[in-house]
Amino acid sequence: MHLARRSYLLVVLTAVIAIAGIWSSGHSLARLWHLPAALLLLGLAAEGLVVRRLKPGTRIETGTPAFLGRPQRGAFVFSNGAARALALEYAPATPAGFEAPEEVRQLLLPPRAATEDVLPLLPVRLGPQPWPQLPARLRGPLALAWWDVALTPQAQCLVAPDTLRGSARIRGLAAGSRARRSAGAGQELYQLRAYARGDPLARIDWKATARSGELISREYSEDQHLDVCILIDAGRLSRVRAGALDRLGLYSNAAARLAEIVTHNDDRVGLMVYAERVLGSCAPARGLPAVMRLRRVLSGLAVQAAESDPIAAAITARKLLRQRALIILLTDLDDANIAAALARAVRLLSPPHLVLVAGVHSGEIEALARAPAREWQDPWIALAAAAHEQRAARQRLLLQRLGAPVLTASAARLEGALFEHYEGLRRSRRI
Repeated sequence: MHLARRSYLLVVLTAVIAIAGIWSSGHSLARLWHLPAALLLLGLAAEGLVVRRLKPGTRIETGTPAFLGRPQRGAFVFSNGAARALALEYAPATPAGFEAPEEVRQLLLPPRAATEDVLPLLPVRLGPQPWPQLPARLRGPLALAWWDVALTPQAQCLVAPDTLRGSARIRGLAAGSRARRSAGAGQELYQLRAYARGDPLARIDWKATARSGELISREYSEDQHLDVCILIDAGRLSRVRAGALDRLGLYSNAAARLAEIVTHNDDRVGLMVYAERVLGSCAPARGLPAVMRLRRVLSGLAVQAAESDPIAAAITARKLLRQRALIILLTDLDDANIAAALARAVRLLSPPHLVLVAGVHSGEIEALARAPAREWQDPWIALAAAAHEQRAARQRLLLQRLGAPVLTASAARLEGALFEHYEGLRRSRRI
């Protein structure tokens, strides 16, 4: 309970009358202060009894499922079944998987009606998110005090990885394959062209030759179907913030969207999540079932409070993949403690597989290394940041010498750069 302004006025009035009674010589004012004090206490007691029966109903309205990192509309709906209006103050408490404005909100609930209070929500963690109790208080009917009430929405929202939006959906061919010029006969005719010296006679199109009067050769295309396996590091360093999300959320969104592009190209996609051990996996498969299975695994992810072991993930990946594949390893490339383990994991996987190692490049550390000194400790901060950048560069160089392409970009650019790299590797036939 918190006293309202009207109660404080009664308290001040009681004190003034009591002081006046003490200073006065007459006995008529000595006990007059009892009257406002009694009115205040009786009013508070009456309010307490009434407010117990005035608890409004509460529910939360959100999009289901919510998509990680995509702002969405949320609304708390309060239903007032009383015959009088209620003044309500509440703090919009949210689960750990959502972020919302933190300011206290004030509402006037009309009698026998429902009131909707809209606020923006940002999903920041994967998985089911049960809504906690809302800390709230109601003003009593006499406006003497605010009375604490606990409002329970009794709701749960699932946060799932985000999906492709906009022009990203048009990547790849609609048929799911790419035409490639082949030296021999493939599955489909790619094009007709002028005869080149050395072309086999079997490749000459005699009908086209008769029509044009010159030798015309056929070129054939072949379909390319790849296996892509995405490895996600869910160790303790994946809790580091990268823009609006932590790194695990950023990697999960990138993996879910990349899976849509991979299956659109009729390639097979699989997933493995690891920390100190493998937390979940699904073998490469094609089509919508593969994407849905991958999204189900991602929806149950959470950051683990343990060091990552990429070697254990590499051993499991060797058992999971039965043919040459593109392995995309999303991990922290700035941590020198796992550099040796990461290099050994790449050695275990390649050959036969091609490993693409990708991670977030922290622009803050680079800015610290180049920032001009203004305080006495700034040179030491710059030296530490520069040493960190050098260690990370050496780690990337070691991975590249092992034959693993390395991709580092800012949180905003990582996903797009990953898509472009996949398309480039596919076109160049490096897989």
